[in-house]
Formats: sequence, structure tokens, C-alpha cells
Amino acid sequence: MTEDNRKISEYINALKDAGLLVSVSGADPEARIASVSFDSREAGPGTLFICKGLNFKAEYALSAREKGAECFVCEKAPAEGLPCLIVSDVRRAMAVCSWVWCGKSFLDFPLIGLTGTKGKSTTLYYVKAVCEAWCAKNGLGPFGYISTIDTFDGKVLYESHLTTPEAPELAKRFRNAKEAGVFAMGMEVSSQALKYDRCFGLRFSLGAFLNFGSDHIGDLEHPTIEDYLQSKLKIFSCSDRTMIDLDTERIEEVLKAAEDAAPAGGLIFYSPLGNDQVLGRKAHYAARNIRKESGMTVFEVWGRASQEAPLSFITEIRLTMPGLFNAENALAAFVICSQLGIPAEDIRDALLNARAAGRMELYEDRERDVTVIVDYAHNELSYEKLFGSCKSEYPGRRIEIVFGCPGGKGLSRRVELPRVTAKYADYAWITEEDPFMDDPMEISKEVLNNLLSFGGHGEIIVDREACIRTAIEKAAPGTVIILAAKGRELYQHRGNEYVKIVSDAELAAKLTGNVFR
Repeated sequence: MTEDNRKISEYINALKDAGLLVSVSGADPEARIASVSFDSREAGPGTLFICKGLNFKAEYALSAREKGAECFVCEKAPAEGLPCLIVSDVRRAMAVCSWVWCGKSFLDFPLIGLTGTKGKSTTLYYVKAVCEAWCAKNGLGPFGYISTIDTFDGKVLYESHLTTPEAPELAKRFRNAKEAGVFAMGMEVSSQALKYDRCFGLRFSLGAFLNFGSDHIGDLEHPTIEDYLQSKLKIFSCSDRTMIDLDTERIEEVLKAAEDAAPAGGLIFYSPLGNDQVLGRKAHYAARNIRKESGMTVFEVWGRASQEAPLSFITEIRLTMPGLFNAENALAAFVICSQLGIPAEDIRDALLNARAAGRMELYEDRERDVTVIVDYAHNELSYEKLFGSCKSEYPGRRIEIVFGCPGGKGLSRRVELPRVTAKYADYAWITEEDPFMDDPMEISKEVLNNLLSFGGHGEIIVDREACIRTAIEKAAPGTVIILAAKGRELYQHRGNEYVKIVSDAELAAKLTGNVFR
């Protein structure tokens, strides 16, 4: 019997064990399940259909039944006569059923979960670069990853639309990773994934809490900053070992949550600011002497041989990827890779040329002395870091930015991003960024009005390609232009569709006549 052909009785038992099963209505315990899905368009013979979502309608379940769905998991039967497993929490039940369907493959290899307001993608790509070099050197299996940018499970590579997919999709990726014999797998873990239990029952070999700042506040995401923080802190309860940035905001609450969770493998502390200890917790690793040198970001990694020993020099890291703030991401990657057993010298060598697609990509129009930076920065914390780095690395240069705010989520960004932009940028070009169901012009007007209220200057060109083209072509000599949020993404989320676009990176290369460096 294959893992994707288990009896309904096995799902019933798993839901009982998780304390989620309320009752069974009309389901045949001997019937076999071929797939788990919450999308009626994907339903077929043998599907265990999950009835979840605020906008769920009975017609979705009836459509799935017509296509051959075997049984339904729900908090309340969507229609009479349907075989159902009634549960107390359908989202948690979806995760439990997903792990039954594809097996708990995540237990068969090291799984690293990264959460944080900024830096998840770059840190994961740094880890990817190190692991791929290590695996190639030692004849090991591939490194799998699930990121905001793209996903590779050892078999399939594709562009991502969600930072952290729903549990059925995760289950498929983990099964592929197991079958591909991955060395390890890393994944970004969003606050939404933690809040809505996409990772319920999942175990991370190592959970990384990178940082915390304001973001994702709104009716459709987190109603308050406290809800956002509490969602992030859930990563500790599903991690065997945890690493924490001691310099993060809200560190007292972060430490308390981590220590209350008491991970079996213990806690690892690191300090990007080079602190020996914070609130009595000694840093196991620290970054020191961060500087710009010969066009590279350079810093030293210090660590302890034991908790009683003082911090001592381990190695020097050099990054060709721009941005002084990337020392923070690289230190986190160093800690993760060290926990995977990779020697410091191999981490150092691999990080030298490590890149993250769409992160701090640099394009230059040398004839006109115009620099274009393509980056995925999209929230207040990442804007502060990016602008601060630009001011430091390009002193005296005029700074402009092309940016927008998404529809349906991150509503606080419509105030926060204009505020930070007014503080640092000389001019802003406001455009669309995944408007979803909202009117992109209305979003842009709101953003521009807030920008002006904070003393900034800018204008609106809703069409993103036209906006980028105008900003670059009109740039005066000595200008640095930031293209924020979209990076190398090839789709714009408009309405319920993902519409094909030319990426910011491709436009920057074409309009400057320069290859990314």
C-alpha cells in the first residue's frame, strides 16, 4: 500500500490522536484516499476534501463530490448526505490529514524553518549557496527549499506565490524531498502560516527567529502588532532546536516564549551587532567589525567554544552581494550551516559569491552615472535597512524609489512605507504592487497622500513597467534608483489572476544596458 492510498480509518485515528475529531458521519473507514485537497477544481476520485475558508460555500463541496471526492473534513456538514469527518478545528485537521496522506516525510531529513519580518529569503538563499557547494564537494543529495521567490523540492522547481504554502502542498514537497534524498531542506515560515496552523504537527530540526518589526497589520492578516508577534512566536513550539537574534525588537517576549517552549535541542543565540550578551543570555555567535572594503561587505564571525569561554575569532566573511545589512543575514546563515555540520571555512568560501535572486541586484548605466538597485524590500523594517545602507554606500547621491503597496493585506504599509520613504528618498514613483481585488489607482493615491503628508515628493504612474521606464530614463546623473518589492517576479496579482509581466530585474538590465552584478 502506498502512502497516498491509505484508508479513511487512518485519518480518523490521526484526528483522534490530535484531539480534533468530533464525530464521523457516513464515512466508510475502509475506503481509500488518493489525495487531500481544499480546492474543488483539484478534486477527483478518492479525494479527502477539506471544507475550509471564510468564503467557503456548500457548492464547492457538492462540486468536489460530483468529481468523485470520497469524504469531507469539516466543522459542520456543508450539505446533507455527504460522508464527513466532523472536527473541532478544520485548519489543524487539514495539516494532520496532509501528514497522513504523504507521510511525515519531514522527519527524514534536517528541516530548517526561518521566520522574521525581513531577511528570510536572503538568509535562505545564503544557506542554499553553502549547502549546494558542500553537497557538490561531498557527493551528497540536493538541498531543497521553499521560499517567497521559488521552491525546489529535489524534483520540481517553480516560482512561488505564497511564502509558506498550505499543508497539502507542503506535504507533497516534503515527500518529494525524501524521495530525492535531500541533504537538508529550508523553508520560510510566514506569520500567516503559523497563525493559521499550516505547520501544525510539523517538526523543524532547527527553527530560526531572525527578527521582528511592524508589518502585515490589517483586517485580513493581523488585527494588531501583538497578534503578529504571537503568531511569529509559535515557531518555538514546533522546533526541536531554536536560534534567536538577540538584537531583535521585543527580545524579552521572544526569549520568554522560546524558553517556555523548552526545545529539546536547546537555544542558540547570535548577535549581528556584536554583543557578548543580551539580558543575561550569552551570544554563541556574533558579527564584529562590519565594513565596506573593495566593494564588498566584510565582517568577522566570533563564537564560543563553551558557555564559560569568551567569544573568540572564527573566520572573516566577505560578501559580493551589496548591502551592509546583509551581514545580519549572512551571520544567521553561518549559524544555520554550522548546525548542519558544515565547517567554517566551507561556509566562508561559499558565501563569497552567494546571491539571492531579486535581492540587492545592481545595474548601472555607466554613461549617465545612474545606479539601479532591484530588491524585494516591502515592509518598514526592510525599507529602513535598505535606505540606511544606500545612504552609507552611496553618500551624497540622489536617491529615488519605485514602489507600491499590495491590495488586501499589509494595509499598515500604506502609512509606514511613505513615512520611511519621505525620511530618506529625494523622490518617489508610486505604482502598482499586486493590487489583488483593490483598485491600484486608489492604493497609489492613498500612498502618495501619505508621502506628501510626511514631507516627501513623488508622483503616480500606475503601470509598473511604464513607471520604471520613466524613472530610469528621467534620472539625473548621480541618481540611485531603488525598484522595490517585485524583484524577479514574473506575475502581478490582479483580481483572482496572476498576470504575466516583465520583471523589475529584466527591465533594469534592459534600460541600463548593464548585466546584473
